[in-house]
Amino acid sequence: MISARQNLGEYRVLKIITTYAGLGGAALLTIGGFFNELSITKEFFNNEARFISETLQHLTLSGIAVSMGSVIGVALGIIAFKNRASEKPAFLFVNFVQTIPSLALFGLLIAPLAYFSDAVPFLRQLGVKGIGTAPALIALTLYSLLPITRNTFTSLTIIPRGVIDAGLGMGMSRRQLLVKVQIPLALPVVLTGIRTSAVQAIGNTTVAALIGAGGLGTFVFQGLGQAAPDLILLGAISIIFIALAADTALQALISVLTPKGISGAGQ
Repeated sequence: MISARQNLGEYRVLKIITTYAGLGGAALLTIGGFFNELSITKEFFNNEARFISETLQHLTLSGIAVSMGSVIGVALGIIAFKNRASEKPAFLFVNFVQTIPSLALFGLLIAPLAYFSDAVPFLRQLGVKGIGTAPALIALTLYSLLPITRNTFTSLTIIPRGVIDAGLGMGMSRRQLLVKVQIPLALPVVLTGIRTSAVQAIGNTTVAALIGAGGLGTFVFQGLGQAAPDLILLGAISIIFIALAADTALQALISVLTPKGISGAGQ
């Protein structure tokens, strides 16, 4: 199905038909019980309640991380654009974070968070500790910064100077120009960065299961520990489908929010 969509190129209607035909066929096979005898299906029914719980946890972790990363990343991108002296430090930081292996970053956060949890009772009451949700959210948020910061900065940089001059000529202040002209024009590129970060976060959340944060990675690592490929596939295939769904939904949102003038110019 994916190969067929790629071969259709720019024929959007045929892409949609191909996609829904493939999904509809899979749904009919599922309803008809075609997959019921597969070992992975049996694993799902044996772990149904836990599977739903871990899926919700996976979505919660990745969703919160991307949301926080979007706020911080967009702010960093705007600051780097407005104050060029902060451009190098900002990108040095987000690029450095991206070079740290995910498991290493999760591990590096355990000791300081455990210390602060013991030293600050308020943090302990909030549930912050060396393992679990807190280090997972911090690490995932840090990993989401680079695509969002880079796309925000780039999208503001490539806006034609004539557009800026026109806004200033109409009497707009720098703040009005940013809010009413620059950000709306930059929005499709910023959303593309968020789309990249969302798919990346869904994948990285898998590793968070190793520090007790939960998510579908628990099935993957449990399967590896028990040499149970069905459990591995149950977690891995689910993560792939969630990533594909997020990617498709955000791409649709980008298409809707892209001004017609910009989308027409790009074709």
